[in-house]
Amino acid sequence: MSPPWRIAQPYCLALGPQVNSPEPIWYIGCKVCDGEDKIFYSQTYFDINYPDLSRWTTTIPAAARNVYVSFGPNLTYFACAPGRGSIWAGLPGELTDKIQKAFDTPCCVSLGMNDAWFVMWPDGYFVWKFYGKYAPLDAILNAAEPRSVSYLAISPFNPDHYFVAFKDRSIKYNFIGAEEWLPQMRAAFDEWQQDIMLRQRQSMMPPPQYQGQMINAPGQQWNQFPPSPATPNYIPQQMQGPPNPGYNAPMSPPFTPATPYGAPMQPIQPMQPMQPMQPPMQPMQPVRPMAQQLHAYPMMASAPVEMMGDIPVVAAPPPVAPLPRSTSTEKGGFLSKFHSKKN
Repeated sequence: MSPPWRIAQPYCLALGPQVNSPEPIWYIGCKVCDGEDKIFYSQTYFDINYPDLSRWTTTIPAAARNVYVSFGPNLTYFACAPGRGSIWAGLPGELTDKIQKAFDTPCCVSLGMNDAWFVMWPDGYFVWKFYGKYAPLDAILNAAEPRSVSYLAISPFNPDHYFVAFKDRSIKYNFIGAEEWLPQMRAAFDEWQQDIMLRQRQSMMPPPQYQGQMINAPGQQWNQFPPSPATPNYIPQQMQGPPNPGYNAPMSPPFTPATPYGAPMQPIQPMQPMQPMQPPMQPMQPVRPMAQQLHAYPMMASAPVEMMGDIPVVAAPPPVAPLPRSTSTEKGGFLSKFHSKKN
């Protein structure tokens, strides 16, 4: 295999039995070193032993990444793809019944010896039946929390070999594998265990203690200028400059307003009850401009507006001639005549 086509990341790896073939059947969907997704499988014998599965994988878009395949003994298999359904052959009747009656397509199916099987759905719900085989794994699953398994595989060739991974990244297994695989497998398992231990230490660490001001808390206040001597009212305790290290500045009560420029704060006077206004306040009317009046009497509406000017001086009327007045001699003569006539 050329270097660009070497496997960089496997998506699915399935190993089948050696039936009518010179070697065991295998299938792998992966990403190669040049970044493309590829499917590799046994030449010739994969298409001969699993013709329906071979044709079905060609109908799935991005099959290398999306198709999951599991082989069982005696040419049994199960394959599925998200949103594309599933295909299987030779499954036990009870497992087939559960797959057909389920609302969703399984995401993990493992087939073992003596019709043993395990099935899990995308929501984490899983069911298994081992028929007395894989006893250690059966005890592990019985003690596991619901929906805690992320992947499981049982060997179709050995009734004691299994591998199970949990969602907390812990694993349990019982198999030897090829000698050239052991160093890589152990390195991967050790890395997972170190990651689990690191997460546990982080979860056990106490939360950090925040020093200084709390979030959304009012800041500390101090006066940088001396108070004015002209204000004899109450002046709260103040500090010259910022507080020394290790000393908490006095906190103003939440209801005390902040004073700009360090001015002394005045005590809050109790609010007096509101008294009714006498007389009641009238609504304000807009002020209208009034024409300037130059006379004491009101101006007619039709009178033109006069501008300020000099008032004309009227000439004084001619003097009235005094009436002639009678003298005392004339009055005496007149009265003497009146008395003489009466006698």
